[in-house]
Amino acid sequence: MMLQLALKTVTKQINQWDPERLLEGGAPDDEYEYEIEKIAKATLESQDQIELAQAIEDTFYIAFRRKYDYDECYKIAKQIWQELYE
Repeated sequence: MMLQLALKTVTKQINQWDPERLLEGGAPDDEYEYEIEKIAKATLESQDQIELAQAIEDTFYIAFRRKYDYDECYKIAKQIWQELYE
């Protein structure tokens, strides 16, 4: 149950962020599905927003082989965390 809620929340936030501008370019809505699943699991395992932000940064680095701005990742982590835990 909690994983489904995490998936829904993470999907909304990641698709709005669209870090690679793939959705903006016409990619399908499930373009980030793999990354979203990893981040949703990390959301349930992380101790706080900082740990979640690191998981977001790491997940996208592995997927797209480029460095992401930590502050952007933290902003997304904070939004996910607030929606799920506050």
